[in-house]
Amino acid sequence: MIMTEKLNEIDIEVMEKTPEATPYAGALPFMKMCEGMGLPDIINKNLNIRGSQGYKDSDQILSMVTMQICGGSTIDELEILKQNLEVNASPFKIPSPTAARSYMSYFHDEGEANKQKQGQSYIPRMNEHLGGFNVVHAHVFQQAYNFNPLTCITLDQDATFIPTSNKNALYNYQGEKAHEAFNTYCPEYDILVGTQFRAGNVPPGYGQFEELKRVLLTIPEGVKDVKLRSDTAGYQEDILRYCEEGKSERFGVVKFSISCKVTNGFQQAAKLVPEGDWKPVVKEFEKNGVTKQKETGQEWAEVSYVPDWTLKSNAEYRFIAIRERTELKKGENPAQIALPEMIEEMEKENEQTKRLHLTEMKNLAYKVFGIVTNMKEEDGGKIVEYHHNRCGKSEEVHKILKDDLGGGHVASGKFGSEAAWWNISVLSLSLLNLFKRNFLPKESHSWRPKAMRYGFFVMVGKFVRHARKMVLKVYSTSEEVIDRYRYARDRLMGFCSSTS
Repeated sequence: MIMTEKLNEIDIEVMEKTPEATPYAGALPFMKMCEGMGLPDIINKNLNIRGSQGYKDSDQILSMVTMQICGGSTIDELEILKQNLEVNASPFKIPSPTAARSYMSYFHDEGEANKQKQGQSYIPRMNEHLGGFNVVHAHVFQQAYNFNPLTCITLDQDATFIPTSNKNALYNYQGEKAHEAFNTYCPEYDILVGTQFRAGNVPPGYGQFEELKRVLLTIPEGVKDVKLRSDTAGYQEDILRYCEEGKSERFGVVKFSISCKVTNGFQQAAKLVPEGDWKPVVKEFEKNGVTKQKETGQEWAEVSYVPDWTLKSNAEYRFIAIRERTELKKGENPAQIALPEMIEEMEKENEQTKRLHLTEMKNLAYKVFGIVTNMKEEDGGKIVEYHHNRCGKSEEVHKILKDDLGGGHVASGKFGSEAAWWNISVLSLSLLNLFKRNFLPKESHSWRPKAMRYGFFVMVGKFVRHARKMVLKVYSTSEEVIDRYRYARDRLMGFCSSTS
C-alpha cells in the first residue's frame, strides 16, 4: 500500500532585490582577480572597439567570461547575470544581451568570410578587433608564468570541430557542417595560449607551422626551453625541420614528439623489428603517495625508418613504433583465409579500419602507430608515455570548452562574431584555471567548471560597507566553504597589493 502525504500549498513572495545581494557571491573574487591582472586595460587597448562612453570593451568581454564560468552558454543569459550580479562591488558593468550582440558584430569581416568556400582551404584574416584577442591570451600566459615561473614548458597543438547548423558553415571531412578551432595548450599552466578559428573544411594541420611560430613569440621571457606535441596533423617537413635544425631564433632546437604517418614503409620497418626488442608501454600513477606502474597492453620499439624528406636534412630523427594486439574474426573458414588478406578485405569494407594500420606480425594482428621525435637521450618508453599524455588531456580541454562553457554554442550567423565567441570561451577556461590554481586550496585544482560553480561561484552573498571596509557576507553553514572563501580572500589581498 502506498501512502501519500498531502502537500501544503506553496506561496511565492517576490522580495525586492537590494544592490548588495547576489546569488553569485563567488564570482566577485574571480572578477577582482581579472581586475588585479590588469585585464580591463589590456582588453580596452587591444580590442579597441568602444571608447570611454557606455560599455567598455572590458565590460563586454569580462561580463561574457563571468557569465560562462557561472553556467551561462548563450548571450541571452547575460540578462540573468545582469539582474543578479550587478552589485555595487562589481568591478565592471554588465551589458544587456541586445548591447552584447551589437558589440559582437564588430569582430566580423564580411569580405574575408566570403572567401571561405567548400573545397578550398582558407583561413580568414582577422580584423584589428579580433586580432586583439591574441594579445589578451598572451597577457594571461604572462600572468600564469608570473604566478609560477618555469624554465621549460610544453605546447600541445590540436584541432577540434564545433558542429553547427549555420547555413553558411562548410562541411568537414566527416561530412558534417562545422567550424574548426586549432588550439595551442600549455599543460604546465593548464591554459590555452593560442587559438585559431576557421571553417570546418580546412585540414587540421593547415597553417599549423605559422601558428606555432606565432605562439613561440608570445612565450614569457623567463622560459628557456620549449617542447612540442602534436598528432599526425603536425607531421610536416617544415615543422619537423624547423624544430630539429634549431631555426627558432630564440629557442634554437625545439624538442618534439609528433605522431607520424604509418605508411607501408613504416609498417614494413615495424615488421622487421625482432620480437625480443618490443617492450611494454607502461603508465605511471600515484596511489597513497606512492608512484606505481601498470602495463597498458601496448608495446614499443625503435624502428629503422628513413622517409624521403629526412634525406634533405642534416639532422637525425628517431622513429618509434607502437603496436597493440587485436583479435580478428576470420569467419566460417579461418584456415582458408591468410591474415594479410583478411586485413585487406576489412579495409575495403570499412574505410575507418585503415586508421588502425592493422599489420600482421608472426601470424598475429596488431594495430600499429608511430611517433617521430628528436629526443635522442630519453628512454623510448618514457617518450611514448609523455606523448600519450597529450591525447586524453587535449580531448578533455575541448570537451570542457564545448560542453561546460559556451564554446559549443554558435553565437550568430556571422563568422567573425562566432570567432570572437570562441575566443571568449577560451579566455574563460584559461582564467578559470588560473583562478583555481592560484587562489583556491589544492583540493580544488582538479575541479571542472561544474564543480567550481557548485563549490564556489554559486553562493548567496551580500556586500556590506562597515568602517571603511567592504565585507562579503556569505550564507553558508559549511566551514569548508567558508575556509575556501577566506583562502581566496587572503590570496587576492596579497596579489592585488603586489600589483597595485
